[in-house]
Amino acid sequence: MLKSVTSVLVLFFLLTFINLSFGTEFKSGQNIFISQSERIDDDLIMAANNIKVQGTVTGDLICASQFLIQNGTVEGNVNAACKNLDVLGGVGGSVRAFCQNNTVSGEIKRNLINFSSSLNIRSGAKIGGDVTAFCGDLTMDGEIGKGLRCGAGMVVISGTINGNVNLDADEITLMPTAKILGDFHYKSKKEAKIESGAQISGESKWTKVVPKGKKKKGFFTTKNVVVKTIFLLASILCGLFLILITKKFVKGAKEAVVKSLLKSLGLGFICLICIPIAIIILLITVIGIPIAVISLFSYLILFYIAKIFVGIALGEKILTGFKKDKEAPIGWSLVIGLIIIYILTSLPYIGWVVYLAVLFIGFGATLQARKYLLA
Repeated sequence: MLKSVTSVLVLFFLLTFINLSFGTEFKSGQNIFISQSERIDDDLIMAANNIKVQGTVTGDLICASQFLIQNGTVEGNVNAACKNLDVLGGVGGSVRAFCQNNTVSGEIKRNLINFSSSLNIRSGAKIGGDVTAFCGDLTMDGEIGKGLRCGAGMVVISGTINGNVNLDADEITLMPTAKILGDFHYKSKKEAKIESGAQISGESKWTKVVPKGKKKKGFFTTKNVVVKTIFLLASILCGLFLILITKKFVKGAKEAVVKSLLKSLGLGFICLICIPIAIIILLITVIGIPIAVISLFSYLILFYIAKIFVGIALGEKILTGFKKDKEAPIGWSLVIGLIIIYILTSLPYIGWVVYLAVLFIGFGATLQARKYLLA
């Protein structure tokens, strides 16, 4: 069943994007370096531990890595899932970042969409469009051409924003050099600290966030524990059911996680972005609606079960003490691995990073399962 679902998804993906694939270059490995003299007249998709781009990419840049340094020129968009991202060069389109730390020092001509623990827009950085950010900490010392929308723990603004600012944060500080050439609306428990010299051209409005009763923060609240436990048990039952009906496929996906971690991460990142686009395109055509509905259903199934394969791989490594060529009972590996994943994804600030990593890796491993099943 799972093999047929995977095959259908991959087939639809290939049929929809076959023309795009002819203009795309793929690279993978431990370390990838695009020198200053190199020019890639296509979209560039890469998966590696360390990636450094100093040359020119005329299309989009899509990366999954630990570290990504973009110090060249990307004429299209940059889509990155990584631990640390440094945008030092120029980007002709938008930057969409899913990472732990994101530092922008160069120029982004369109928009920045950011999900990270920390976002640092340095002095000299220019973003032509809007900035939408969800992060633990935001430091904004550059220039934003339009507006800023942000949900964060702490926000410090010392640069220029040529539009409206909407913030939802615990602590907000406007430094003396800050310039907001639009409205300044924010939600927080306490009033923003606005230093002397800071400029706000439009309306300044503070919406005070009032705590509702005495609630414990974090994972260990009664409601949170109950909800997480229910979802954990549901995932364990789903995993046991999968093991029961298709144990070989589950083992194949687990092997893909263990033996091809970075490739699974990159493949999952690419497919999770591209497949919904393919489904939307199919929905536009009348003849493609039935295919789109089946694809969407299959996509949601893979979306849900992705964490199961990562959980089995993680649980097995823990039970065997990270020793190679050793296997642990698959049922116990599932239980222990999923418990650890649910705890990690509940942690503040980094929980969503863990969730995305697990999702990308698990989704990519699902698509590679047949390779390891036949090996």
